[in-house]
Amino acid sequence: MLRGITVLELGQVIAGTYSGVILADLGAEVIKIEPLTGDANRNAGIAPLASESTIHLCMNRNKKSVGLDLKAAEGRDLFYRLVEQADIVIDNFRPGVMARLGIDHEQLKKRKPDIITVSVTGFGEYGPRRDQPAFDLVVQALAGHLHITGDPGGPPTRVGIPLADIAGGIFACISALAGLSSRLLHGPGTHADVAMLDCLVSLLSYQALGHLNTGGQVTRQGTAHAHMVPWQAFATRNGYLVVAVREDKFWQRLCDAIGRPDLKADPRTSANSARVANRELVTSLLREHFAHRDTEDWLRILDENDIPAAPVNDLAAVFADEQVTARGLVRTYHHQVIGDVRYTPSPPQLDGWAFPSAPAPRLGEHTGHVLQQRLGMGAEQVADLARRRVVRVMDSAEAQAPPAQVPEPPGPVTSHTDVTADPAPGSTDA
Repeated sequence: MLRGITVLELGQVIAGTYSGVILADLGAEVIKIEPLTGDANRNAGIAPLASESTIHLCMNRNKKSVGLDLKAAEGRDLFYRLVEQADIVIDNFRPGVMARLGIDHEQLKKRKPDIITVSVTGFGEYGPRRDQPAFDLVVQALAGHLHITGDPGGPPTRVGIPLADIAGGIFACISALAGLSSRLLHGPGTHADVAMLDCLVSLLSYQALGHLNTGGQVTRQGTAHAHMVPWQAFATRNGYLVVAVREDKFWQRLCDAIGRPDLKADPRTSANSARVANRELVTSLLREHFAHRDTEDWLRILDENDIPAAPVNDLAAVFADEQVTARGLVRTYHHQVIGDVRYTPSPPQLDGWAFPSAPAPRLGEHTGHVLQQRLGMGAEQVADLARRRVVRVMDSAEAQAPPAQVPEPPGPVTSHTDVTADPAPGSTDA
């Protein structure tokens, strides 16, 4: 879909790399410009898989790695020359770092007037928190997500994924694609200022609108819904399931499914507004019913009555689910060092487009190729730059390393075939 588009990614860890992996899945050539020590997401001490980090293996697939010292004048010159052939530059340094390096939008557009730049930061490029360190947990807390997540009366709870980082990456990708469209329609390039805080505040959506216009507070509901009953998880004899009764027609079907047709006419339960007012009556009754059968039995009954419901899956159950398998949500690439790696691809399924499945690159794996093919340099020139620590080229010992042993997954998993200067402490990724 994006073949012919070149992205230079200066991203670190998740917030700065997730947009790049989506663009790479869509066919863009994403050249990951890394410091000579590598992106911090290569740290195998965090989320390890054999000798690698799962963060690196996930966030850098389908990319090329070029080790480049942007603090060195020669390194910056090489970067400028790459920018002249690129379409998009993505970074997630703290505000001001790109300007200090001389590679911010104002500088780059002098060399490439239609360049599109996207900067992901914790709090944005202006405002009183501009220079504060920001990690995912900090942004989730500041944006109110911790306050509205968790059980009623319980402590605030973090969403189980790095939501601020991932949201920053998604909106950075949207910004890059919008920049490409704008350039096609109007000509010049553009700069996008993407703040993780802005992303999570935006995701408050209708809850924010309600509060802003009424002053009402959003309270922690666990799995329940403040405005619909029943809409939550219930314990069964051997696990949990959720039931989502958004409309009264589903409530009427649920009454039949549990053998209580009388509840359809009961004024305390007949309409959703009444059920909200009598929440404990309804939920206690349902808790008692659901506790006497296994999850599988209830799911069969609920499905027969066309009632929205699902088991509360652990990850093993997620990847054994027939729908997940049918949609091809597990793919495999072969990593030269650790062997086959199973991963979840980007979700869009586009007619006529098959996602590539190239492995996450080793540090400096493509330095020589990119400099020779794009900048016309000779092999000896690249070798000289490597000797002088301007660039990093993958060494021969690493290239010949035998595959490491990767543990087998605990359950059935079906595969669908088919830099930068070091970031400031507390940079905007987690």
